[in-house]
Amino acid sequence: MKGLKFICFILFFTSVLGSAQDPHFSQYFMSPATINPALVGTGYGKYRLMSNYRDQWSIGKTPYRTYTMGLDANVFADKKRNKNILGLGLLFLGDQSNYGLLKSSYVSSSISYHLNLNENNTVGVGFQSTLGKRYLDRVNLTFGNQFGSTGFDVNRPSGENQLLKMPVFYSLNAGVHYSYQTTYNQFNMGLSLFNMNKPQQSFLKDISQRSSLETVFYSSYEFSSWNNLLFSANGIFRIQAKQNYFAIGGVVGLDMSKGKNIQVLYAGSWFREGDAIYPYVGIMLNNLQVGLSYDIVISKQNLGNINPQSIELSFIWRDLTNQSGKIICPWR
Repeated sequence: MKGLKFICFILFFTSVLGSAQDPHFSQYFMSPATINPALVGTGYGKYRLMSNYRDQWSIGKTPYRTYTMGLDANVFADKKRNKNILGLGLLFLGDQSNYGLLKSSYVSSSISYHLNLNENNTVGVGFQSTLGKRYLDRVNLTFGNQFGSTGFDVNRPSGENQLLKMPVFYSLNAGVHYSYQTTYNQFNMGLSLFNMNKPQQSFLKDISQRSSLETVFYSSYEFSSWNNLLFSANGIFRIQAKQNYFAIGGVVGLDMSKGKNIQVLYAGSWFREGDAIYPYVGIMLNNLQVGLSYDIVISKQNLGNINPQSIELSFIWRDLTNQSGKIICPWR
């Protein structure tokens, strides 16, 4: 009975924490669908494949692990006279916390439309629907019903199946985006809302445990100089329930491209409020771009002699069939 009460406490604790803040990336700029559904389809080229992988606070084992795989496209990319954008996107996100004890899976579909107001200004809106599922890994859990003469046997019925799975939940998200662009400069800003319907998330069927509304604001500036140097800076502010943070930083790129052979090296750094500074390096070779960041923890939390490591990898593959000009921003 004590064991069951303990498990119930863990379930309640992880459920509350899990719904308090959704998974985030240090390289948020490489995961546009998790920032704003209005960013879907706004990349260079007709379509792009994107993936992120993050190991957070790994100390021997990894207590937190998040990964994505996404695809988005601009339906109007082949229509040269139509400068508007109709974007469609699909994203899968997986998240593991508490050393894999709590696992989450999300599938999101997005649509966006951007109206070209004139030569320089564009406004857009996007909508996203997400199906989510959370469950506990029964392999790493043992219950009193599984204890026998030889100890715990995970193959025996736990008698607590109702506590191991959370019902599938649905989330509605939306956002707006503005862009100002000239030959050598581009400014972007946007606002998005996630969990607008505040879906219920509870292993214990507690209707009071709901995912909190999340508000995201971001902006970026990109500049291409005449001496093969590229510059891009951005910032983001997220608030959900009682938690909020901002991150700001940028990169400098060296364009070594020759003709249609694209070769660009990127290096930069970001600062995340009260948490970490993370250097970033990246390389773009034609259609493929790879990025790597490492979190240097500056949090004031007392971790003793523990030196947590957080590493993040990102990949983008773009269809650049009809692309012309420089790719200023490394994540578009």
